[in-house]
Amino acid sequence: MANPSQCLEEGAGRWPPRPPGPYSEAQRLALEELVAGGPEALRAFLRREQLPPFLSEPEVQAIARGALPPAAAPEPAGEPSLGASLDASSLTYFPERSDLEPPALELGWPGFASGAFRGLTRVEAHFQPGCGESIYGCKEAVRRQIRSARQMIALVMDSFTDTDIFKDLLEACSQRQVKAYILLDQSSFSHFLKMCKDLGVDLEQEKLMRIRNITGKTYYTRSGAKIVGKVREKFMLIDGIRVTTGSYSFTWTDGKLNSSNILILSGPAVAHFDLEFRILYARSKPINLKELSSCRKNEVLDQLVRITVASRDLTRENFLRMEFLYLRAFVGNLKRKRSWLHASREAVYVSNNAMHASPPLTKRNDSLVMRPHWIVER
Repeated sequence: MANPSQCLEEGAGRWPPRPPGPYSEAQRLALEELVAGGPEALRAFLRREQLPPFLSEPEVQAIARGALPPAAAPEPAGEPSLGASLDASSLTYFPERSDLEPPALELGWPGFASGAFRGLTRVEAHFQPGCGESIYGCKEAVRRQIRSARQMIALVMDSFTDTDIFKDLLEACSQRQVKAYILLDQSSFSHFLKMCKDLGVDLEQEKLMRIRNITGKTYYTRSGAKIVGKVREKFMLIDGIRVTTGSYSFTWTDGKLNSSNILILSGPAVAHFDLEFRILYARSKPINLKELSSCRKNEVLDQLVRITVASRDLTRENFLRMEFLYLRAFVGNLKRKRSWLHASREAVYVSNNAMHASPPLTKRNDSLVMRPHWIVER
């Protein structure tokens, strides 16, 4: 059989190959109109081309709101841009391969050879709300699976804000030394971070937990704008021998209000989820936990300075609030703490003929800190 290059040279066949059946050029053009001109432009295009609507109203609104213009969608650092790829020779361009190394599963991964025995095939079904003794069947089943883990937990979830399940994961990592990989949809990742902040959990200190975010497919328009899809997969691998999957999300509303279901599978079917997780992990993006921690400290310092500047009279209450915020921002740094407390005590025990001015700031270790003396005599 002739290869595509021979067919191209001989004028036979069709190049490029015919796109798969689900592809529709008309729908692609309609999406271009939606991104460029909004919902009204889409409707006008469909009427002009006499095409039936293929997007529901919620989909139209979501795409119109979520489309990122070229200026707001820069290429991530470390990844080759489209312009760079245009300069490459066709002889060295391999679209099925990436020139970036996939992220390593550095905490380890259960080793199963292809076709290895993963236990007998079993299926458990759980529904919520359930009947009989267990009305919260899905959540209880998920928590039992986490508590049964001995080596590894690999989780893919669209939204994760259930504090009970997260505490079970933390307990598995800290008490049983279970390794945990967590992939979360990028659009809901901020809610997960908010939950961690509310619980007082510093993700940077969780040495046996790796957390990354992921998106669905990305559609690029001719103008350079892009539409980013979401992750709807929901499954959790336990020790490489069991998988929990279904419609249940790790949220309070799915745990208490929404109707959902999960299946707990074991046996040969687990190998497909094992492969799928590793594919998703290779596509995922890291989060900079040190940068997040630094941002939190800067927010606390900014709040500390605002309290000090706004206060014309450094009362005992304000002093205690400032000390509390300082301890939150610089816990463990005893040398800087002693210097700051010395300056604060000078500010508290001043004579009546002294007034308080805004604290001058100086740069130290790439961060703004207060100078020790900021009392101005009348």
